[in-house]
Order: sequence, then structure tokens, then C-alpha cells
Amino acid sequence: MHLFRKKEILRCCNCDIVLNHKYKSKPEWEMQGFLCSSCHIEKTKEFILRQQDQKEKLKHARNICTVCKKELPLESDKNKARWQWNMEHSSILCKSCFEKKAQEYEKKLNYCNLCNNRLGFIRYNPKPKWNIEGQLCRRCWDKQREIRH
Repeated sequence: MHLFRKKEILRCCNCDIVLNHKYKSKPEWEMQGFLCSSCHIEKTKEFILRQQDQKEKLKHARNICTVCKKELPLESDKNKARWQWNMEHSSILCKSCFEKKAQEYEKKLNYCNLCNNRLGFIRYNPKPKWNIEGQLCRRCWDKQREIRH
């Protein structure tokens, strides 16, 4: 003798219709249970439209300089930040801010942080406990070492 179980009757978690075909809701939708075909299509459309709106907002936000917050209407005004500058990956700068950052980085890389003399082939990195950013020439490094000891 076979014991038949009654099939569980499932209902749409959105409109409460008895389901012939069940569709799983995506985790991003934050819904529990199954959906009917029409509700699934509706939720998919809503989710896609929401994603497109977010992309448009990001595009609009990318038209603003990350340093001076000036709006950049032309593509020629937009400059991507270089990776060496330790800025966010998607940072966009106006022409003047880009040039300032480039000059600051070049100065930090090629000039002594204390005396502003051009660094030669050998460069000296300050010790972390000195709280000095950038590189030093030999004279300034020796002076700092004497002061700290």
C-alpha cells in the first residue's frame, strides 16, 4: 500500500495567488518565499530600474572633481588620479588639481622634505617615529638622527 502525501499548496509571497509554477526571489530583493510569474517579472523590472538609477547617479558623481568639488562638464577637463598618489580608484580631478597633485608628488619624490634641496642618487627614508613624510638628504637625515639620540 502506497501512502501518498498531499502536495503542499504554495502561494505567492507578494500577491498570495496559488502557484502553478514557482519562482525564487533573488537575495537582493529581500523577500522570503516564492513568486508567481507576473510578480517575478515585476520585481525583476524594478530591480533593473533601480540598478540603472544607481549607475546614473555614479556617472553624475564622477563629473565632480574629488579635490575641489568643481563640476566637470567637458570630457577634456577630466583627469584620472595616478595610482602613486594613494587616492581612491575612481577619483577624477580637474586640470588644475591634477597639476597640483603631480607637482606635489614630484616634489615629495625628488626633493628633501626638510631643506628642499634636490635629492641625489642616494635617498634616505626617515624613521617612522620621527613622523616625517617624504625622503631626506644625507645632511638632514644625520641632523635628525643626532637630535633624536
